[in-house]
Amino acid sequence: MDMFNAARTAALLGAAALVAACTANGDRPAALDGTPPRMSTEAEGVVPDYCPRITLREGTAILRKGDGANLQYVASIVSTSRECRVLNGELRMKVGIAGRVVPGPAAKSGELGLPIRIAVVQGTTVLYSQMGSQAVSLQPGNTPNFVYVDSAIVVPEPTSKDLVIYAGFDEGTPD
Repeated sequence: MDMFNAARTAALLGAAALVAACTANGDRPAALDGTPPRMSTEAEGVVPDYCPRITLREGTAILRKGDGANLQYVASIVSTSRECRVLNGELRMKVGIAGRVVPGPAAKSGELGLPIRIAVVQGTTVLYSQMGSQAVSLQPGNTPNFVYVDSAIVVPEPTSKDLVIYAGFDEGTPD
């Protein structure tokens, strides 16, 4: 296996592990063998009964650069995952997205930065919003995968199950 395929396989396995870490219904995650999760040490916090779902807003799961013969690439988000811990009255989250980039007829070799935003909202209040960028090496004829993880999310521990995590591409103004 060459270095590129090894890195690609490692990225996909990492994304699969991240996705497997939580269930889709917001319940406490189970280990891959179905056993309950271990309780973390006090310094890491505890796994809460509630971990907010990730939502992709309409128009944010796909990013197109150009169209027709001028299409450079189409990037798409194919899976999401999250991990939650409660420590000192705060909900600390890691949110991950995995995707791929398909080059178009006008693709040029080089590195591109995919603009990704993660936001946590409670009702109409934005508790967290951060713009990031994921570097992807694009080459015509190659379909690279990517994994982006935001591990810096900290919000007050919710008293009800009313948080929403939004993840997606965002070409708007950076924070």
